[in-house]
Amino acid sequence: MNQFDEFDDLLKTYHRLNIIQSKDEFDKTKIEFVYHSNRLEGSNLTLFQTEDIINSHHIKGEASFLECLMAIDNYRALNLALTFGANKYPLTEKMLLNFHQTLLKNSFENDPAYASWKDKGQLLGEFKVGSNRIRRTEGGKDVYYPTPTVIESKENILKSLELYNFSSEHFLEKLSKLVQNIYNAHAFFDGNKRMTRLVIANQLLANQLPLIVLHGHGNDYNEALFSGYVNQTHKPILTLLKLMVCQYLTQQIELAKQINKSKNKGFGLII
Repeated sequence: MNQFDEFDDLLKTYHRLNIIQSKDEFDKTKIEFVYHSNRLEGSNLTLFQTEDIINSHHIKGEASFLECLMAIDNYRALNLALTFGANKYPLTEKMLLNFHQTLLKNSFENDPAYASWKDKGQLLGEFKVGSNRIRRTEGGKDVYYPTPTVIESKENILKSLELYNFSSEHFLEKLSKLVQNIYNAHAFFDGNKRMTRLVIANQLLANQLPLIVLHGHGNDYNEALFSGYVNQTHKPILTLLKLMVCQYLTQQIELAKQINKSKNKGFGLII
């Protein structure tokens, strides 16, 4: 059995049943997507606070100003990624830079943590101009892992985009490779994990798939990327991505079947 048979069968059934993600479901998923993306970055905003700040730019309860900006930026970047995906625009270097510029626009302007990058001449809409590292907390201590140089990281991104756009591999296979390569390259001064999630969202719509939240259990997404980085493989993120998409498709198919069954059941008279 091919490792993608389940996904392929579910997708065929999903389209055969003419299941279309409703606007309400789509809007709800976007907010959950942003909420989980930012939680993976350490944000303390609740789902309800995230929804409030996105919909009204107001918030109830205690909340960090910078975390609110991060939610707004992430939502705008997601909308941009989804618009490009729905219109099937080719995935290019310029598109990635547009995603990143939108993703960090307000944060970059207001967060003092970026002062050192600004001193180096870092601009929004450009790849990193200095070195960065992957930080992990292991045994209660911060551990740092190296990433490619400025030149290497950009070259890796461009090569990965070319390989993806001309690949004849299965969609999930080549998308997982691209996502892992983007993370491994760490070509952006910040937001590299969030960028991988934006690319997935963009390519789901570009390939006639519904938007999904992209949330496993706890820190699964981050752990899959880091495991792939350490072991130089895309398999962990492929496994997680396949699982999340298949779970969503299965759920929607079962729901559609239940609705169709109730519609066709009707009423009869016993004489």
